[in-house]
Amino acid sequence: MERPDPDHATFEVASGKGVYMRSLARDLAQACGTLGHVAALRRLRVGPFTEANAIPLDKLRPADDTAPASPDLLLPVATALADIPALALTETEASDFRHGQAISLVTLMGRIPGSADPDRGLVRAMAGGRVIGLARLEDGLMKPERVL
Repeated sequence: MERPDPDHATFEVASGKGVYMRSLARDLAQACGTLGHVAALRRLRVGPFTEANAIPLDKLRPADDTAPASPDLLLPVATALADIPALALTETEASDFRHGQAISLVTLMGRIPGSADPDRGLVRAMAGGRVIGLARLEDGLMKPERVL
């Protein structure tokens, strides 16, 4: 915490999803017997992305508005999903998955990542090294949740 003057404080908060910073500021102020508000809010990290990954808006928008932004600026989808265990599917399984079909966990035995929770856990469905969607493991099945 930093105190630039008696009426202001600067905090750095590490939180999970679902935390409302403005509510946190209000609650901190109330706990101190006063009122408070957020004068500035800056996200330093969201999931696996940090400020170092940020791209300035002027770099995203080319000088010529008719030209598209460079695809070199984009990260693969897997980057955002890196914290979700990956499960490799065969071509047949991938086809079934893309059509919204559940796949038996018995069929996937030996490929289910140890870090995946078999009771409502989320996995990243992969085919040919590419993310094809997200699936939920439940009731002995891998059920498609989001197909990309």
